[in-house]
Amino acid sequence: MRVYLTVPVGEQVERLVDRQLGETPARWRGAGERDRDRVLYSSAFQRLGGVTQVTAPEPGHAFHTRLTHSLKVAQVARACARMLKQQNLTGTAAQVVACLDPEAVEASALAHDLGHPPFGHIAEERLDANAVDAGGFEGNAQSFRILTRLAVQARNPRGLNLTRQTLNGVLKYPWVRASAHGTKWGIYDDDLVAFGWVREDSASVEPSLGARLMDWADDLTYAVHDVDDFYRAGLIPLDRLASGGAELERFHARLLETRQANSKADADVLVNALRDALSLFKISEAYSGAEDQRIALRGFGSRLIGRYVEAVEVRDPGIPGKAALVIEDKLAQQVRALKAATWLYVVRRPSLAVMQHGQRLMIDRLFEWYYDATALGGDTRLLPPTYQERLSPDATSADRMRLVADLIASLSEQAAIELHRRLGGTGPGSAMDATARVH
Repeated sequence: MRVYLTVPVGEQVERLVDRQLGETPARWRGAGERDRDRVLYSSAFQRLGGVTQVTAPEPGHAFHTRLTHSLKVAQVARACARMLKQQNLTGTAAQVVACLDPEAVEASALAHDLGHPPFGHIAEERLDANAVDAGGFEGNAQSFRILTRLAVQARNPRGLNLTRQTLNGVLKYPWVRASAHGTKWGIYDDDLVAFGWVREDSASVEPSLGARLMDWADDLTYAVHDVDDFYRAGLIPLDRLASGGAELERFHARLLETRQANSKADADVLVNALRDALSLFKISEAYSGAEDQRIALRGFGSRLIGRYVEAVEVRDPGIPGKAALVIEDKLAQQVRALKAATWLYVVRRPSLAVMQHGQRLMIDRLFEWYYDATALGGDTRLLPPTYQERLSPDATSADRMRLVADLIASLSEQAAIELHRRLGGTGPGSAMDATARVH
């Protein structure tokens, strides 16, 4: 994989550490460290401990949450940045890496999933449908909105007042929905003022180097820790896949059935990539929890992550003002194959489909109830105090949709379940209950 990066020059380099509201620099922390700490201590980041990565914990199994996932993405993204900083680069490659702050990359990675609503992509789909007249909903756009508008540390400015470099690092898709850059997008029209400031020095729509490193760290971390989680749980048969034969043939067939592969040739590539990745897997039976297995599994994950971190290079392509980020294609395909294994063996399970059906209904009903509460004459007491304060007497339908989407996206999964029970009359609640005061 090769993508091109624009090299900052002159005053653009100095403005990377600008904030929308100027601040006195910290005596013992750099700008990127300060950003990292602000994200780490935010309530939006803490909430991620109550949002699942793929599926909720089960008795005896501790699966990754969005919080533990984000912590690992941050560690890997920082490692990639530090590795690049230590290389002996020349030309435009040296110029673009010289501007890279590993702590700012870490901050961006910590923040990348802040906008994930409860129940993840299921809620994203339903919030997008319910808020369509307000411009829809997208988790990446919500993350930027939280950082620049919804998070609270002072009345002015709203948000966390992060540096331009850190905010650019969160913008994996730095364009609005109506653009022609693909189905993914990262900015609401409501947030174009902040976006314009962040991208002031950006000559094109390409994501920054920090955003590219965050994206790669997100992919590889998800790929490695989820196959680890679900092999332990007995859902992904890594031992049988590693031995080849019938299980690998089934994997190939299911890639085509579910369209996780674009063609037979693409499925062949993924099967070979998975075989290569599992050549490091030294366990020949289903997981039992024995110490030797635990040691081998930890070594497997560690070697994969080390391999994928070292797959990243920045080169001088000989194009004026451009550097190239290159990720070895063979290793990028391995990450893709590992992600496909989680999709086929876990996400596609009928039991997960049953859970997701209920989650869709829950999000739809919460949206309806809160939207009705925001109407003229509605019972605004149902809204948490922060959202009561935000609700303007002359709010349009689109304003109300955006407010309700912000509210629901701010919930943990347990809070969403409890509020659904109590608003729906199936749970008793209490006059002293704090659930209604979420964020």
